[in-house]
Amino acid sequence: MFIHWFPGHMTKAIRMMQKEMSIVDSIIYVLDARAPFSCVNPAFDEIIGQKPILYVLNKADLVPKNELFKWQNYINNNHSKCITTNSTMKGGTKIFIKSLLEVNKEKLDRYAAKGVKKTIRAMVIGVPNCGKSTLINSLIGINRTVTGDKPGVTRGKQWVSIDKYIDLLDTPGTLYPDFSDQQKATNLALIGSINEEVVDTNEMASEILSFLFENYPDKLFEKYPITEISEKPLENLAIVAKRRGYILRGGEYDYERAAKAVVLDFRKQAFGKVILEKINNDDK
Repeated sequence: MFIHWFPGHMTKAIRMMQKEMSIVDSIIYVLDARAPFSCVNPAFDEIIGQKPILYVLNKADLVPKNELFKWQNYINNNHSKCITTNSTMKGGTKIFIKSLLEVNKEKLDRYAAKGVKKTIRAMVIGVPNCGKSTLINSLIGINRTVTGDKPGVTRGKQWVSIDKYIDLLDTPGTLYPDFSDQQKATNLALIGSINEEVVDTNEMASEILSFLFENYPDKLFEKYPITEISEKPLENLAIVAKRRGYILRGGEYDYERAAKAVVLDFRKQAFGKVILEKINNDDK
């Protein structure tokens, strides 16, 4: 499966970020906790420069806690401050604000020495569908930013205030122009960060079944009686179609419907809490 998706509005988004970067104090970098490494966009590196960063492992409720904490510790030890959150849940605002103030401490102290109460301006960035806008809405308590469960909902910049002295700039979800690492591209497709129109559903379902068989065989077997993965993807989907009763006229299996069911099951956590990228001992 070869994936490439970088629509024109993302080029505009990167240019907008470059333009606005001069007026922001720090970055809030939202990562989907199911695939944190794939959500790190190389295109942001040059834009961010030396701005302090608060990393947010979002959708934390979708992954095993032990794996989540490994990622949080890794980021804290190697990059910057990292917090975890589930952006659909209320609360957590105090922790978020406290952490954001921590990463901006140096600048805040400089202004405080002059007797000035500095307003922090932070740019919120991330790949499509990582939950940036939903996170912001949970912080302010109202649906002021546009959200959706498909990539590309936010197209322009939106400034919002979550505190008297904290303003956030929501930006469009943006991918990287060059998917030289197709495994990252596949991971982003699986978590819904890439438009499904450019991805073959049968191939994506096959990737999911193969991944689950290798990493979560018990969870896979609980849902579908797959005891081994065939080198012929349609044979795997045939098992799913048979279990779900997706049979066409003439007795043929409805592979397309079976593939869509696998993808939907994965997105709806029918296989339980799953993480696509784990921290290895060599990474610590």
